[in-house]
Amino acid sequence: MTASRRAGRGGRRLFLRLVRFDPDAEVTAVERRALRTFTENIDRVGRLVGHGALLDPAGDFLIFRAADRAEAERALRADPLKRLAGVRYELLEWSPSEAGTGVSLEPPPARGSGRLTLLQRVPVVVSDQRRAIDWYRDVLGLTVLAQDPDTAYVELGLGPGTTAISLITPRAEWGEPYYSQTKARMGILTGIVFRTDNVDALALRLRHAHARILRAVEQQPWGERTLLFSDPDGNELLAFDRIEEHSTRSERAAAPAARRI
Repeated sequence: MTASRRAGRGGRRLFLRLVRFDPDAEVTAVERRALRTFTENIDRVGRLVGHGALLDPAGDFLIFRAADRAEAERALRADPLKRLAGVRYELLEWSPSEAGTGVSLEPPPARGSGRLTLLQRVPVVVSDQRRAIDWYRDVLGLTVLAQDPDTAYVELGLGPGTTAISLITPRAEWGEPYYSQTKARMGILTGIVFRTDNVDALALRLRHAHARILRAVEQQPWGERTLLFSDPDGNELLAFDRIEEHSTRSERAAAPAARRI
């Protein structure tokens, strides 16, 4: 994975440190505290871009800035996970233009100023959580990122590091006014917008799944083609592709026929 020479702040390149835990590996509380101290130090010197956990397989990722690989390796000398037994440790150059980051690459406000580091989740209220999980996973292709059966908490998203949708089912035991207020948020225009590589194909897939399409594919004057649809509880979602992407696909499809002529 190769990063641009000018990626990141001050012309620095971006590097990704990946740690994947073997099934029998165990991170102790002492090692977790050491990891927290290590990432705070990386942040303090202005290198940190993003840090978080990997879910499947379990692990840990760190995205940071460095002038070159040698500097990146020096920055990781104090990484406590580097010395941990039962892990696979990798250092890769990171290309946000090819793979994205899931976090902001812009220079952040000063540390400790209450800066925002990640848009974590957006709630969607549903009447049947199990049915909703199946729909968002099987119809839209989202993945369950986190789930706690004891508290009925679940997050779905497009992959680790991306913003998640949290599916919430109102429960009467919450009491009033929380139960009624939450229930009133079901079946609304959520404001959630997805980007797709083919909005026509998505519309066809939604129709095959008997999903409700509220507004068919429309060409917008700003170059996007949009599709408005809803989940089984009437929560409205928008998806779009861009006209240049659609044109490129059409040109590629027409190219073999043109060669035959």
